[in-house]
Amino acid sequence: MNISSIKNRADELLIHCKPQVIRIMTIMLLVGLIPSLFNGSENTFISLISLVLTIVFLTFSHGYIVTTLKVVRNNSESLSDDDAFVGFRRFKELFPTYLVSGLVLFVVAFILLFIMMFFLIMFFGNVFSEIPYLIVNSAFSQSGTYNVLYSLIQAVPSLVLVILLFVLIMIIVMVVASAFVFAMPYLLEQYHMTTMTALKESFSLMQNHIWDLIKLELSFLGWMILVGIIQGVIGELLMFIPVLGTLIASIVSGLIAIYVYLPKYMVSQAIFFEELAYYRYEEPKQRFQGEYQDVE
Repeated sequence: MNISSIKNRADELLIHCKPQVIRIMTIMLLVGLIPSLFNGSENTFISLISLVLTIVFLTFSHGYIVTTLKVVRNNSESLSDDDAFVGFRRFKELFPTYLVSGLVLFVVAFILLFIMMFFLIMFFGNVFSEIPYLIVNSAFSQSGTYNVLYSLIQAVPSLVLVILLFVLIMIIVMVVASAFVFAMPYLLEQYHMTTMTALKESFSLMQNHIWDLIKLELSFLGWMILVGIIQGVIGELLMFIPVLGTLIASIVSGLIAIYVYLPKYMVSQAIFFEELAYYRYEEPKQRFQGEYQDVE
């Protein structure tokens, strides 16, 4: 699959509708930050609100799917601000598919963490047994956590390399797992496949194309890192206003992403899906119709 061709086509499709796409994505950015306002609180009621909002917003990202598929299907004239809220309007229809997709990634992450902890305890159990002692000794220090980590690194320098290796493996596996479920929301929107059907079809559709998707993601990695750095810097500068500072950092970095690369990135993903879906669903259908007409 030609990644450059996909990105060039995304640029062409966005020529006449990019302002509207940016507007929709900006609305989604601002609305999507609402759950973050309730994160990190020790208040039980606020924590409950945060949980409810997490569930309610589970399908919110479907607005990106609807918007970009309209662009790719040459239906950009029907784009509207309402597309940003399609995840809420169709919550009952969308929720099972997004829940299954999230559960798959959660189970994969849980298994990886379990395996990582199993091997760490097996090979470095004697070191971890000293953690309570290190914590007690560091309890009255302002940098207690750092003292514990520093003591662990001093005791077993190889532990750092092992943990870094496990983290790298976990990132790779999670990227591959995410690629396998990548097509689920597109299949739901374009072919009305839901839940387990969408999951099975996504796995089947993405076979032999995982690396293609990863290459597409990596082609935008520079912009992602830059936006992440900007968000981190702004967050550090505004540490004196914790919640508001984090919110401002997210808004500024999000707007930069939207104006710099996000529309092209999301449309490129939709084009990637469309190319895979065409050869799997559309071409056989057209071939069958042609053969049927020949028989007649």
